[in-house]
Amino acid sequence: MSETSIPFHYVQIDEDLCNGCVLCMKACPTKAIRIRHGRVARIEGICIDCGECIWVCPRGAIKVIPAGKDLSTMPRHAIMSVSPVLYSQFGDHVMPNDVLLALRKVFKYVYDQSYTNELCNVATELYLKENRAKEGNTWPLISRSCPVVNRLIAHRFPSLFKHILPIITPREIAAKRLKEGLLLEGISQTEDIGVFHITSCSAERISIKEPMLLQSSYLNGAVGLNDVYPLIKKELKNIDGGTMLHRSSGVGIGWAISGGELSGLDSGSFLAVSGIPQTLRYLEKIEMGLLSDIEYVELRACPGGCVGGSMTVTDRYLAKHTVQRLVRMFGVEKRVKRPEVEAAYQAGWFFSAKKKLPPEDEPGRLSVAEAIKRQKQVEETLQLLPKKECGACGSPDCRTFAEDVVDGTNSLKNCVFKSEYRPP
Repeated sequence: MSETSIPFHYVQIDEDLCNGCVLCMKACPTKAIRIRHGRVARIEGICIDCGECIWVCPRGAIKVIPAGKDLSTMPRHAIMSVSPVLYSQFGDHVMPNDVLLALRKVFKYVYDQSYTNELCNVATELYLKENRAKEGNTWPLISRSCPVVNRLIAHRFPSLFKHILPIITPREIAAKRLKEGLLLEGISQTEDIGVFHITSCSAERISIKEPMLLQSSYLNGAVGLNDVYPLIKKELKNIDGGTMLHRSSGVGIGWAISGGELSGLDSGSFLAVSGIPQTLRYLEKIEMGLLSDIEYVELRACPGGCVGGSMTVTDRYLAKHTVQRLVRMFGVEKRVKRPEVEAAYQAGWFFSAKKKLPPEDEPGRLSVAEAIKRQKQVEETLQLLPKKECGACGSPDCRTFAEDVVDGTNSLKNCVFKSEYRPP
């Protein structure tokens, strides 16, 4: 699959393995999956690549589409920006620098992204301090590091966009630093140069190709952690320990697990939540104004944080143990030079032009009158349904089924309880 033909999501359903059970459909947080005529599941709505359907499928019918970037055809000057999740995949006795040195046996240029995690921590501290002094602030602020959470907010909680931290993510900070470094060395951006993020998350690829909060990504693409893992494993026995490539303390490494981002912040009122069900619950609380006494919320779609991503290799609990050990080993004092970070912050370096949200009159969007009419039809249809939430109709729940009926993609006759109900 070429980079230009990547679909709008990276989850695929193998129809030969799918038997039409409703588990994936019920688990999907955006209600994107339908099962028509009891046959096979299909993605018909907006998929945010959260991976919930992958975890619940008992037949292994749902998988992540490969990254589409053949490692043998990477640009000659490809720079691999390494997520700290990669360090958690090799057990207790392989150090981050060993992983980076082994990766450099395959790719000439590698970068320790855990260092930019610490840069982002300091920038976030500065932003929080700045906003504490203002009146009428929007609290809590929400971390923008998880692309699934960003897309979830866009499709189910658009009123919370104003809560998202405006500082760009560590992976984008890393790419920005690297590209500015190339320009300083007089190397122009050509097809032979690119910055690629090694990630455990399939959703990060769509956030690079179609960024939601940036006009354009500084990254050229992403590579699945599971793709580079065997290459690193093979080269670990060939490394020599002469060069130090790992730069961060345990603070930057800790970002791989839930709560790791918050651990790098100064004292304040913070909250860390992981997993789609809990994330949905807390977004609802924020939307209702129930967490206005909290300053900052770290939300991660994957259970346990990024170590639970769909493209990891090691068991998430073993990976978490490895991260915790590395954090203790490398300490909890950030290694970045704070005065330099403060100067860059004041110069606006950590901020970037936002992508404009779709206008209210975007083609295909219902007018207010049409939306009111549709909602009335949905409510009337819902009154005809049993509220059993069984999913036998091929829609996730009765309300979604009512919406599908009104939109013409399903029929009332497909409700297995319909015969028991009559219009008033």
